[in-house]
Amino acid sequence: MTSSRIEQNEAYDPRLDQNYQNAMKAIKHLEDAGFKARMAGGCVRDHLLGRKPKDYDIATNAKPDEVCAIFKQKNIKTVPTGIDHGTITAVFGGQPIEITSLRVDVATDGRRAVVSFGESFEEDSLRRDFTINALYEDIDGMIYDYHTGQVDLKNQTLRFVGEAETRIREDYLRILRLFRFWARFGFQPAPGTLEAIAREVQGLRKISSERITSELLQTLESDRYQDVIASLIDTKTLDVIFETEKFPKPSENALIVNRKTEAGIARLAQLLWNLPNTQVKRKAIQRLRLSKLQQDKLIALFEEPLPAVATDPGEVYEWLDRNESKLGEGVWTDLLYPTWSLLRPDTRLKSLDETIRTHSLRRVCPVDGQYLMQNLSLIQGPELGELISDLKRAYRRGHWTTNEEALAFAKERAKPKS
Repeated sequence: MTSSRIEQNEAYDPRLDQNYQNAMKAIKHLEDAGFKARMAGGCVRDHLLGRKPKDYDIATNAKPDEVCAIFKQKNIKTVPTGIDHGTITAVFGGQPIEITSLRVDVATDGRRAVVSFGESFEEDSLRRDFTINALYEDIDGMIYDYHTGQVDLKNQTLRFVGEAETRIREDYLRILRLFRFWARFGFQPAPGTLEAIAREVQGLRKISSERITSELLQTLESDRYQDVIASLIDTKTLDVIFETEKFPKPSENALIVNRKTEAGIARLAQLLWNLPNTQVKRKAIQRLRLSKLQQDKLIALFEEPLPAVATDPGEVYEWLDRNESKLGEGVWTDLLYPTWSLLRPDTRLKSLDETIRTHSLRRVCPVDGQYLMQNLSLIQGPELGELISDLKRAYRRGHWTTNEEALAFAKERAKPKS
């Protein structure tokens, strides 16, 4: 084991982070009660990288019931979020701090572990996935490193703790976690890691579609997602996830988009684009646990009559009238147009830039049914609904811009109230 004191990084000062202060309070309460406690895992890694942690986890030799009793005395709310695995969440001013008892794996089945509580931070570190996540930090800023995690951080290396195959067999989701951290940080897998994944990848079949979907979308939403695609294919990881025999490599231009809006779904579409046909794509979509809206967006990308939509601005508006209520306003500018532009460069999508910009400015029609009923003595009903649709369509096409013009347009088409 190596230990060192953390150096303050100008990019992030934890002393200015309220969540960090709450973690320090939690550690102090545990230590004042006679127990050992340290920050653990990703928050320590992020400190060393000069990044603000998303959340804080604390490891302690106190048992869950002892943790609850200590914080109850301090009038701090606790929630038994994972008590079977030793995890209690303490709530400080609405902010959660996870506190987990030191553990030793008793048995694993590739999905979950049966644990017993322990006393050793080093033994606890043996059940963690990567060396960069097996770091601990005490209340004085001392770092405890049992597996060369700091060296791997410096060298930007992703290395499983101990033997790669052993860690993977404990929880096969760690295969996807490696790709997610690779896409997030840009760190490279240690020598032999991808070969170990290729040997063990069939074990992913044991993992629920919910867990797989979450990890895959997080990977695709990361800035460096394109760096991992080739290895996801070469290790047969995507073949196992989508039940394909030889997952096709995406087109080169499908790997250059770097959008923030709808990134996960857009990049998933790019990943699946070269599958043989719509039926195979639908089957791949169903392998994941996606929301109905996410599925509808993917199917729209794959099945809409793209060439007609792509070459006629009027067709864009007709498509919007048919689909925005189902897929959500902004789906064209945020998802479909930029994705199609990359995947179908043979179309005339780029010529629609001005049309798309105009539409994005006119996304919400300023006149609604209430306004028409008040100003034209109309009543609610099917005729009013049809009139509003006509009015919205005309607005998107630039046939009117002011409320006065809208009323004039509506009067020509409206049936007056009898």
